[in-house]
Amino acid sequence: MRMNALRDYEPAPGRLVEWHPSESTSDSVGSALEHPAPPSSFQENHLRRSLANDAAGAVHSPWLATAFDLPGELDPAAMAGAWQRWVRRHATLLTWFENTGDELRRCALDAADVEFVPVEAGEYDSGADIRDHLLHRFATATSALSWPPFVLGAVLRPESSTVFFAVDHAHTDGYSIFLVFDELRRLYLEQVTGEPAELPEVGDHADFAALERARELGPEEQAAAARTWGEFWLDGGSRPPSFPLPLGLGDEPRGKLLTERELFDDAQATAFGKRCRAHRGGFPAGIFAALAIAAAELAGASSYRTLTPVQTRDEPRWAAAQGWFVNLVPLHFSLAGLSTFGEVLAAAEEAFVRARAIADVPVVKLLEVLGSQLRLQEDARTVLPIVSFIDLRRIRGSELWAEAGAQVLSGPGEGFDVPMWINRLRGLTYLKASYPDTPVAAANVARYLDRTKSVLHRVLADGDHEFRTAASLAAVE
Repeated sequence: MRMNALRDYEPAPGRLVEWHPSESTSDSVGSALEHPAPPSSFQENHLRRSLANDAAGAVHSPWLATAFDLPGELDPAAMAGAWQRWVRRHATLLTWFENTGDELRRCALDAADVEFVPVEAGEYDSGADIRDHLLHRFATATSALSWPPFVLGAVLRPESSTVFFAVDHAHTDGYSIFLVFDELRRLYLEQVTGEPAELPEVGDHADFAALERARELGPEEQAAAARTWGEFWLDGGSRPPSFPLPLGLGDEPRGKLLTERELFDDAQATAFGKRCRAHRGGFPAGIFAALAIAAAELAGASSYRTLTPVQTRDEPRWAAAQGWFVNLVPLHFSLAGLSTFGEVLAAAEEAFVRARAIADVPVVKLLEVLGSQLRLQEDARTVLPIVSFIDLRRIRGSELWAEAGAQVLSGPGEGFDVPMWINRLRGLTYLKASYPDTPVAAANVARYLDRTKSVLHRVLADGDHEFRTAASLAAVE
């Protein structure tokens, strides 16, 4: 499943239908009770960031979306049943938050009160007009501070229909959004054919949030996490990680753009994995090693530092649940004295081991403990520049993504740095990067991604790659 900007998305024209809460469901919202579970650490951080952006009048898109095709003209009544089953199944989607100023209180609907009805939204002759409609709807109807925090819809045509779903990030993460396709497709087919969807049992993310908030950090656990984060922090001069090349940022806010590089096809990815194992490292560490070498060759970086998401789905009930089951861990390693990919890969693999050792310690909770000693987010509005790697090959239904044109969609916003997402699919591994809309950033991000891909393919071809820093390369040139 590819990641794309919604503003570059143009579905084929057709009849637009949305599914809205029924009148009785809307009435239930007014009498809903407060839910005892607090927001998780990351939910609260996300919501506070959204509020800060709203207060500043900044352009931001605190939602995630997915779109995919189903064959034939969709049956609106059957899809209403599928949406109802799916939303009731994932209890986080029944909740929203009220901002009291001091705290964010969770409220929840009873699952039995939730039903949806199809609402005609018009016949569209232009995919661009549908896109503009979606941009408006996703921006105005997906807030986690009201219910529903999502938009449900589809474009109907005789030969195929395009389903879309958008929801506030507070209720989903970058892995959860990939799960929507298979579950919704199965539930719809159950409505149409009677064939059981056969979905696994799932837990409630609100329960996860309550457990996370109630958990006390043991002294040894806290000390280990503080040590790892402290080393990462001091290695960067007490600053968050940032892109290694200039981005041309000034005082004025800049929009963000997306760019992509296809790194490997299926055979190349398999071969690269073998190359990494020959150097006693894993595939993800190999990707990070190439990113580090590109930073050394282009910018003279003497170490590599980034924040990388790790999943916290540590119980079977969370495996297929919608929610924010993610922690951030610091990945950093020195490049001093290293001159080959194999050597850098070994350092990256060791860094992964250190990072995984503290994966169960929520960084937001650790920041609360450490206070001003570690200030990763200097501006409440900004998103931290992460580098994410996800292997998506084993997600159920992923073999159908390409045929269904399935994709993840993101919205407009301001660009401050260069977050990256590396996704390994069944037939493709690609890197997606977001960057500020400046000529300097466009040029330097392209240089960096091209160099990274070059390093990966040199390793693929030769088994290793000998590199030199930017200073030594300049001396030769």
